[in-house]
Amino acid sequence: MNHKVSVIIPTYKSGDTLARAINSVLAQTYKDFEILVVDDNDPDSPARKTTESIIKKYENERKVLYFQHSQNKNGAAARNTAFNHSSGDYIAFLDDDDYFINEKLERQVAFLENNPEYGGCYCWRYQLGEKICGTYSGDLSYEILSLDFTPYTSCILIRRECYEKLNGFDESYYRHQDFEFLLRFFKFYKLGYIDYLGTVISENGVNNTPKGKKLVSIKEHFFNQFSDDIERITLGSKKQKEYIYCNHFVRTYKDLLRYGHPLLAFKIYVKYRFKCGLNFWPLFFKLICIGAKERLERII
Repeated sequence: MNHKVSVIIPTYKSGDTLARAINSVLAQTYKDFEILVVDDNDPDSPARKTTESIIKKYENERKVLYFQHSQNKNGAAARNTAFNHSSGDYIAFLDDDDYFINEKLERQVAFLENNPEYGGCYCWRYQLGEKICGTYSGDLSYEILSLDFTPYTSCILIRRECYEKLNGFDESYYRHQDFEFLLRFFKFYKLGYIDYLGTVISENGVNNTPKGKKLVSIKEHFFNQFSDDIERITLGSKKQKEYIYCNHFVRTYKDLLRYGHPLLAFKIYVKYRFKCGLNFWPLFFKLICIGAKERLERII
């Protein structure tokens, strides 16, 4: 017996990648699905007109449902809008600049049908030309908070009742919406995985990468938002908390240097070096070496 999948696609300044995302769902081997596209562009913006012209190509495709926000809200709000109009037994998420590989939905539905103890599952992914093949299952809270592994929203399929119990995404979060949602998810449910490269993580050309003081502010806000979760997950372990802080602030330090903010980088180091423990410099030089290797491979 088939169970319908609702594929939720929030879109904002997407351009042609939106059509690619929609087409990747239409090409799925699993055919019992609906696609809910929520246009989060401002009504008078050029992006709204572009999105409308793209959606017009699907006006005879009954599986594609299109909704518009009266103003730009955020991705969390767009996902909730789509869910409120959905009818699927399972919920899949797809960002407008990503796309699915053909058997993604079929394999994930089969996993959840055969493993009722899991609230959802994620697939492997291609990201910037690299294969990301996580084998974590169960409660991934620590892996997410430490940045060791993130299952990525476009790779996830969950049961409808999970979304309902969690009351969807928290619309007050403009960043780290997926972190917040998953951390609440893991309080009640387990997440499994399928060993299939089912999603391609791409880019739509919208550069939302924060820099300078904005980057620092977002990172500090992250720890304010998730401090209780960090305490809960680490059970007071100083070593684990240091590891979480280190993974975040070493990357922040590196990006500040990269984008020409050495003084701000120094201030960050002074402020957080004790929270990061002894792993700050080893991790920093490891990231530098990894970056140098990747640049060399691109040249070769």
